[in-house]
Amino acid sequence: MLTLIKPNIDSRKQKLFDLIYEFNGTQSVSELAEKVFWSSRQINRYFNQQFGISLKAYCNILRFKSSLHHIKNGKLFPELNYSDQAHFIKEVKKMTGVTPKELARNENDRFILLSALPQK
Repeated sequence: MLTLIKPNIDSRKQKLFDLIYEFNGTQSVSELAEKVFWSSRQINRYFNQQFGISLKAYCNILRFKSSLHHIKNGKLFPELNYSDQAHFIKEVKKMTGVTPKELARNENDRFILLSALPQK
């Protein structure tokens, strides 16, 4: 995503991306909009035009990616701003097609390999 951003970026956009990555996508769109002084509607329009997905979808992907590290270590419960375990399981299953327990068994290496990416 960062490679798609133009070099002379608006300071609001830079701050938005800094916050998104700092909190691993755990903040809501309205919280981010408030911190960068940009309306959530404008942010979503920007994301849809530039990346083809909403900011919420992008944050969900980052949050899921961050949870892979926990799943790899056997922690099958939510740690990153998921409302409860059922919500966590639903999100993991939506992203991978399997439950966190099945993912942790590592029967299919393709997802656990993602957790080898460096943590920020």
